[in-house]
Amino acid sequence: MIKYLVNRYRGWGIAKKTLIILLFVSIVPVMVIEIITCVIAANTIKKQMDILVESNMKLSQKGLEDFFSEYDSIIMSIYTENEYALKLEKLNVWDSRNYYLLKKQLEDDLENISYLHPEILGIAVVTQKKECILYDSITNSTMDSYCFPEKDKSWLEVTDETFHNTQTVYSRVINREAANGTKRNIIYLGHRIADINNYRQGTVGSILICLDETNIRQTYSQENENEINVSFLCDSNGSIVSSTRTDLIGTGIFEEWDDSREELFTQPELKIRQAVEAHQIMNSGFYSIYTKPVLKNQFVLVSLRDNREPLKDFKYIFEVIILLTILIIITSILIMIQFAGSLQVCVEKITSAMDKAYKGDYTVQIEHSWQDEFGKIAKHFNHMVQKIDQSGKIEKEALLREKNAELKALEAQINPHFLYNTLDAINWIAIENEQFLISRMLKNLGSILRYSVHKSNGVVSVRSEMEYLRQYIFLQQQRFSFSFHCIMDVDEEVLDLKMHKLLFQPLIENAIIHGFPGDTGQDMLTVSIRKKGDKHLVVQVEDNGKGMDEDLVRELNHYDYSSGAIEGSIGVRNVIMRIKYYYGEEGHFFVESNDRGTKITAEILFEE
Repeated sequence: MIKYLVNRYRGWGIAKKTLIILLFVSIVPVMVIEIITCVIAANTIKKQMDILVESNMKLSQKGLEDFFSEYDSIIMSIYTENEYALKLEKLNVWDSRNYYLLKKQLEDDLENISYLHPEILGIAVVTQKKECILYDSITNSTMDSYCFPEKDKSWLEVTDETFHNTQTVYSRVINREAANGTKRNIIYLGHRIADINNYRQGTVGSILICLDETNIRQTYSQENENEINVSFLCDSNGSIVSSTRTDLIGTGIFEEWDDSREELFTQPELKIRQAVEAHQIMNSGFYSIYTKPVLKNQFVLVSLRDNREPLKDFKYIFEVIILLTILIIITSILIMIQFAGSLQVCVEKITSAMDKAYKGDYTVQIEHSWQDEFGKIAKHFNHMVQKIDQSGKIEKEALLREKNAELKALEAQINPHFLYNTLDAINWIAIENEQFLISRMLKNLGSILRYSVHKSNGVVSVRSEMEYLRQYIFLQQQRFSFSFHCIMDVDEEVLDLKMHKLLFQPLIENAIIHGFPGDTGQDMLTVSIRKKGDKHLVVQVEDNGKGMDEDLVRELNHYDYSSGAIEGSIGVRNVIMRIKYYYGEEGHFFVESNDRGTKITAEILFEE
């Protein structure tokens, strides 16, 4: 789609393009102002909302701590009153004479506490033997209990924890159904009871208070709590014990992260955001998180606020800005149409003259009185077509000279044929005189000349190149009276692969002429070709001669073929330059040399 629009834009005239550009130039500033205004307004509203929510969170934090402190006071009045501990000591040893009397006294005390605090659903004292003495406000009974049922003794978990803890213990939230079908979410507060006059005796029992979760919720819920804005109270184990959304109560949103429970208080926003996104608590990803610790990190109060709701007031601002934008666009279009019309006249006049020049009329001139950029274009165009007309005449003369050069090149081709025919005549004379070695040398020389002259930069098979090198080496051996030996080591699999001809002959010539010290009878030249990978040939030319100077080796291995800085070793330099020209970065050349000889390794691409 974008490519299509770009192509359409490129096909429009300059007047239409200018109209579109000016239109966008007028829209962009308005849009920038609109965006900046919206961002500033949104940030302002967000800051105000943060201040308001933070203030409400502090009030909720204080309310929750006061709420729990009230019941802590009730618990404290029980475990600090030594009478309860003394009664429990006797109940723990099962004093049958006073058992029922002590139990009745404890039940009456618990009932009095319930009457003084009607929001308590139930209160109980548990002995070391897990015997429960209670008063239940739901059933108004000390026997049939809603809060401490015999069938579901999950409340005993809190009792067990109080026996090993000196602080108030808070349970997870538990959903329980009454006999009439009413369901409640309840939470237990527990504390141990010990004889303050005899600490060595240890815990003699515990006190449990059963509370309705709705009582906790009323201390922090706000008027705007709904499905969009959510608040909840989370305990130190990552479980939600109270929430304005009842479906969240009792869920353990941090249970899947074992290390989250400690970080719930050190990095609350990060961990809560992970949990909220994992459990999809918020329908929108554009929300803020506010947290407050309660009771010295016993609980965390969390408030999730959807930031979209305060931004609803932007509707009026958007409508005003859109109306202003439309008004500016209409005004701009009217002005731009007038401007584009005058621009179109200038463009058509220039393009008409360019069309005539394109068809070959280089005498065309643009008549104008413009003093702007279009005047400069017309002036340069008139000058350009005059130059083109002159260049056309010069080009005709150049073509004529080129044809003459081609004729001379054809004439120059006579010389190679003359040499071939002359060598052939000398060869027959040598045969007639039974000089067969001379005949063979002449025949090889003729083949070398034909191979060298015909498409000197062409591509040939490795087989053809090796045959040429054998003929060349034979002539050199005859020339130097077989003072050196040569080994051609070529893999069969590379013979039909293609390479540039006459590429490595200078290396062989350099080794024969400059590498060998003289007629030692031990001079050896080795030429090998191997295939490397799927696209490379490795060619090595090695001799056991006197070697090269170290400075020359260093210069050849780091030779800048584009500068031509090396004066000596012209043949080797020619090979390096051709490898780089033919193969670029895929071609490599490396020289190794010492007093025991020289080895040159080249790596090139092959063709199939």
